[in-house]
Amino acid sequence: MRITTAVLLALVSVPVTSIPVAANAAPACRTVSAKVAMTSSGSADQRIAGTLCLPRGHAATVQLLIPGGFYGQAYWRMRGDRQRPSYVETMTAAGYATLAIDRLGTGASSYPPSTQFRQDTHQIVIRRLIRQLREGRLGGGRFAKVVLVGHSLGSTLARTVAAAHPAEVDGVILTGESSVPNEAAFEQMGAGIYRAADDPRFAGRGLDDGYLTTRPGLRATWFYHGPNSDSKVIAADEATKTTDVFPPGDSYTPPSINKNIQNPVLIVIGEHDKLLAGARSSAALHAQEAPFYSPRAKLETVVVPGTGHVLNGHRTAPRWFVQAREWADRCVGGAA
Repeated sequence: MRITTAVLLALVSVPVTSIPVAANAAPACRTVSAKVAMTSSGSADQRIAGTLCLPRGHAATVQLLIPGGFYGQAYWRMRGDRQRPSYVETMTAAGYATLAIDRLGTGASSYPPSTQFRQDTHQIVIRRLIRQLREGRLGGGRFAKVVLVGHSLGSTLARTVAAAHPAEVDGVILTGESSVPNEAAFEQMGAGIYRAADDPRFAGRGLDDGYLTTRPGLRATWFYHGPNSDSKVIAADEATKTTDVFPPGDSYTPPSINKNIQNPVLIVIGEHDKLLAGARSSAALHAQEAPFYSPRAKLETVVVPGTGHVLNGHRTAPRWFVQAREWADRCVGGAA
């Protein structure tokens, strides 16, 4: 099948890892199952699987963690530096609740026929999850503030929801995505994406041709910067890949919508992200992205040195975790 550049711009995500979290560092977490609909008027006949982690005390703010293409909720528990805390551990230690999810068609969530996906299905699901978090229907009580945190496709979805429904979001963290993608690189990477039914890991599951996955070796080639990568993390990434579905139409929402975002925004990319063109310093990234945002976004930017597309899979990951935590304290608040 032919995969267009527009779809590829939204495909790339971050890997899942099976590296365990140290017991003495683990937050209080529990599995969550949320009923969702695939269309605005449809019945809630699908299920989103997630993990809700709570800090000590009551947090007024929850971070909804949205993975990108081909990967699920475990990305946010990934330790690129296996001796340092994950993103979830960093945020819960700082007093924030987190809900990491598997999007529809991935991980432990529902696998509806790919033909049932619409261009706005993922956005509709995110909005329903926001409502359930605010209403206290997913555990942990009612949350007064919701921050959307995404990577790659997850970032596209986060800013699309924040732009179309600014009153529903209190802050946005966008990682692994910018307004200047490297389209030539996305075209080249397309050769490494194929039908999930053709992959031995997913053969026999009855998935239709709209379900895709990555060929072996793609992650090491496209997602990592070698000098700051751990071969065991990359191996875990390959060993735990999942499938995904991408709705019809243009999955990559153009940055022209970003001026509608009315809440604080933090953008984080890796210095050596092969899939993004343009800025390679925090100041240059701010100059590149600022024209797309209104002053109300109070835009801040971070370029993580020595890092590729998979930010959380690099040894440098704790650096941006700390910066994101400090940003959340200043710009959103609501920690326990």
